[in-house]
Amino acid sequence: MKPRPTVILTRPEAASTRVAAELSGIPTLISPVTQIAGTGAEVDLSRYRGVILTSANAVTYLPSLQGIPVYSVGARTAEESGGVVQLVARDAGDLVNRITATGPLVHAHGQETRGNIASRLTSAGIETHSVVVYVQLDEELSQEAKAALGGDEPTILPLWSARSAQRLFSQNVTLGPNVHLIALSPAVADVCRTAVGHAVEVCDDPDGQEMIARIVAAAGG
Repeated sequence: MKPRPTVILTRPEAASTRVAAELSGIPTLISPVTQIAGTGAEVDLSRYRGVILTSANAVTYLPSLQGIPVYSVGARTAEESGGVVQLVARDAGDLVNRITATGPLVHAHGQETRGNIASRLTSAGIETHSVVVYVQLDEELSQEAKAALGGDEPTILPLWSARSAQRLFSQNVTLGPNVHLIALSPAVADVCRTAVGHAVEVCDDPDGQEMIARIVAAAGG
């Protein structure tokens, strides 16, 4: 019987562990290229009428969001917020286009962020403040992960963000002939193609559950 491919998970430790738990029966190797650390910024939620979250990473560095209106990018982030979810958007642009709220709101996010959400909403008449509550730090891919990606055995490399893809490929990683790349979005796929010229499978929607489904399918169901 042909062995199943190994899935190389390069998201931050907590996120990779969650993904691995959803890939029951599929071999996984966790090797983050990003480490998350809090900035120490304090957010006084009493000043705001709602919180915008574009990553579940921010939740760790906020007070409890119980009872707080939450506008989220992604179902996973909404689920982990613990708040009163008002909107689950596909991406930053979708959130800006669909949100209906009275400010002031606060967008709690990482140092690396996309979409200029706070400034776009403020320009549109919804006062929104931006607070960096965590930073994303570079982390070296493990030698085990590098060897797996550069070898001949089948591997699956799912990539969730353009920045993490840049971190990965900046380490001069060699991809072997049997690596199956899966990108969450066209922006992520563009980074992959530019870096390695490798064929890339792209999710139709930037959705975590679609990514899981594609990984499972690539691994043989």
